[in-house]
Amino acid sequence: GVRATVESGLTERQREGAQTAYCAGFFEWPRTHSGSDVAEMRDISQATFTQHLRAAEAKLFEELFGETVTNQLELTRTAVS
Repeated sequence: GVRATVESGLTERQREGAQTAYCAGFFEWPRTHSGSDVAEMRDISQATFTQHLRAAEAKLFEELFGETVTNQLELTRTAVS
């Protein structure tokens, strides 16, 4: 469910960039490969890689937390009123 929803919301480049980063160990600590390394693997600039990755992360987090954040903001507004 969540996977299909997130994947359908990503552009092909966002998905490929995030998948390459994941497979290359970009999210491990310490990192196996840097953002520059991953960008080179994709034959794109580091800035472009970062842009695609951040957009993919934002879409993932929106899917996971969007409703929760909206509900929390609404609760906060109600409590302040």
